[in-house]
Amino acid sequence: MEEGRRRRECRTQADGAGWVLRWGSSGPGRAGLGRACVFPGGSARPGTAEFLEPAYRGATCRGLSRDVSPDKRRRCLRCPPHRTALRWCFSSSPPPPGAPFMRGLRRSSLARIASTTRAAWARQCSSSIFGGARAAPYCTMAGRSGEEADAAMAGVATGGVEDAYGEDRATEDQPVTPWAVCIASGHSLLRDPRHNKGLSFTEKERDAHYLRGLLPPAILPQELQEKRLLQNVRQLEVPLQRYMFLMDLQERNERLFYKLMIDNVEELLPVVYTPTVGEACQKYGSIFRRSQGLYISLKDKGRVLEVLRNWPEKSIQVIVVTDGERILGLGDLGCQGMGIPVGKLALYTALGGVRPSACLPITIDVGTNNEELLNDEFYIGLRQRRATGQEYTELLDEFMVAVKQNYGQKVLVQFEDFANHNAFALLDKYKATHLVFNDDIQGTAAVVLAGLMAGLKFAGGTLADHTFLFFGAGEAGTGIAELVALELSMQSKTSQEEAHKNIWLVDSKGLIVSSRKDSIQPFKKLYAHEHEPVKDLLSAIKDIKPTALIGSAGVGQSFTKEVIEAMSSINKRPIILALSNPTSKSECTAEQAYSWSQGRAIFGSGSPFDPVKYNEKLFVPAQANNAYIFPGFGLGVVISGAIRVKDDMVLAAAEALAEQVTAEHFDKGLIYPPFSSIRKISTNIAARVAAKAYDLGLASHLPRPKDLVKYAESCMYSPIYRSYR
Repeated sequence: MEEGRRRRECRTQADGAGWVLRWGSSGPGRAGLGRACVFPGGSARPGTAEFLEPAYRGATCRGLSRDVSPDKRRRCLRCPPHRTALRWCFSSSPPPPGAPFMRGLRRSSLARIASTTRAAWARQCSSSIFGGARAAPYCTMAGRSGEEADAAMAGVATGGVEDAYGEDRATEDQPVTPWAVCIASGHSLLRDPRHNKGLSFTEKERDAHYLRGLLPPAILPQELQEKRLLQNVRQLEVPLQRYMFLMDLQERNERLFYKLMIDNVEELLPVVYTPTVGEACQKYGSIFRRSQGLYISLKDKGRVLEVLRNWPEKSIQVIVVTDGERILGLGDLGCQGMGIPVGKLALYTALGGVRPSACLPITIDVGTNNEELLNDEFYIGLRQRRATGQEYTELLDEFMVAVKQNYGQKVLVQFEDFANHNAFALLDKYKATHLVFNDDIQGTAAVVLAGLMAGLKFAGGTLADHTFLFFGAGEAGTGIAELVALELSMQSKTSQEEAHKNIWLVDSKGLIVSSRKDSIQPFKKLYAHEHEPVKDLLSAIKDIKPTALIGSAGVGQSFTKEVIEAMSSINKRPIILALSNPTSKSECTAEQAYSWSQGRAIFGSGSPFDPVKYNEKLFVPAQANNAYIFPGFGLGVVISGAIRVKDDMVLAAAEALAEQVTAEHFDKGLIYPPFSSIRKISTNIAARVAAKAYDLGLASHLPRPKDLVKYAESCMYSPIYRSYR
């Protein structure tokens, strides 16, 4: 048989239950034993079977549906109508037809299947596909009768128990096949996170899927399971332990994990993502248990497409990729930055409703310059200095080409936590040819712009009436500045060059002015205005007199009491945004901002802070979390089938978020709506992004839905348990 033919499936339907017949991907020369299996599952209609191996032609089944043509009746092996897997080893005689799981199959059919299968394997073992001395024992075995084969195999390193998969008979250096069934049942079903329901399996499901005795007799609804797990989480006092508990739950019971996340998002978001994920990345090598994504390293250069094809899911809609060079504000964490893509994609599902199976986290490992990690015995990445230049560029080019080749042009690739010098270059390079999005640049910019627009809506004035001072001129700071300039130019109907005059940047060397143009990076030159050099932030505030101060430098406690008081002396309602993550890198705390400004600051932060009581008034700090934007943005891109991301789509997301802030929210100090309604927020953002994609002619899912909000809701993933037939 040809190798390609052995991998084909026959999907049929019998008495309302789908069945699949599949050959293993490797023959006995590689795996020890060949095995033909019929498993419950599949979804094709009766009579749609196209192909079965020659060894099975002529086999018939009494449960065969009448609407199948006589020709297909002769060519298709139909499964029994009940839900039991039928398996036998080619080297053993088939089980007797009287066995309960063999009802419906004729004895003559089984005998013919057994004999032709053994003959087929014998031919394969001598072919070029499985040639070599290693296949000889199996060729010999295949030529024997079932009784002879059983006698030869019994008791050999197996303790008298049949070694169905050949694992015990194989030597330590001989490869074996990791056999897997097509449809999860029994023990394998309980180990399948996508379909496992734990104690929520009903009595009928336990009988139908061979779970009887594998679970305690109690049956618990999903709500009670959620309640129990939430109690367990709350009993853990260390945030990293909570993170590990939730990651284990995700690997064990996917739907229950997302149900818990959605119903308790405000409590669990800081655990699954920032700030706890920062600590998790730092210790990722020590807490690593099971791979949750793809690792593409320099060793895979030239084989990236092959690596992508190793991922079991083929219908991917969103990829989050990092090279680990700038993880949050923690610096170069190399391969251990995988915690960021995993966390981001968990939020894509929990907050944005993108299917978990359509999400793919990827880390590109090009080494690390972190000496501590290079000397850490538990480090999981390449132990070499970080690659740069042509070597780095070629690997990224190969990756982007392979993504498009393997998944098509409608897969959204989100760049995450790349260093500044690579982040801007990658976004500029691929935005014209791929569907790419940089959350650190565009996502952060959108959420900050939304906060500014919401704050100004109640504080008064427009963007053109304000002056913005950014402390930090990296990818986040300049990304925000550029989007603010774009929105300002659209509101005031002026050029972006004119809008840039309202925006000033301070980097590590002071205020960015025209006299520094020769020594600064290209993306900073747009904001190099005519002014005398200023070395520190406080002096810049006194000279520029900004109405909004936005921090993204990752320098903790850089917004000192003098800085906040200077902003308060200039403005009646100063806008203070301390955006750096994690909490230790925040420019100031919420309590400091409110107390030093006498409760007048419009405050937002990148990390969560507890409510603050000042002068008998309770202020609820607003968290300018990118999770407000990217899940809904990604959902909008997916449901519209957008093929490119444009700035107008990012602006649409920011405007949709700002519109959901009410006067009641603002009175409490909030410039963002509460996270408890994040699924509704994401739905509205997705609808606006999709609408803009259709308006720009970038959407490929046609015709355009009449009500995009309802359409977005209908496309969102639901974590409620499904019933299994």
